[in-house]
Amino acid sequence: MEITVDLGSVTNREGLHNLLAQSLHFPEYYGRNLDALFDLLTEPHEMWSLTFKNSAPAKAALGEYFDRFRQTVLDAEEEIACVKSEWLD
Repeated sequence: MEITVDLGSVTNREGLHNLLAQSLHFPEYYGRNLDALFDLLTEPHEMWSLTFKNSAPAKAALGEYFDRFRQTVLDAEEEIACVKSEWLD
């Protein structure tokens, strides 16, 4: 499944996790933190090709937390073969 997540409107952590929950159709129990994100990305599921667009504004808004978010997704890619990501400014 190809999923595009437009990060252009993200201004804080809560907004990021709400957007991820909606875009990736996460269950209600999603903990809205990076550990929970990693757990859900690495659960067995169909192939996800994730494109994160407008990442530059989100990086500017979130700072170091954006770097940790991106690394969490990249770590999930390494952990499980059914997640691939692309990052567009």
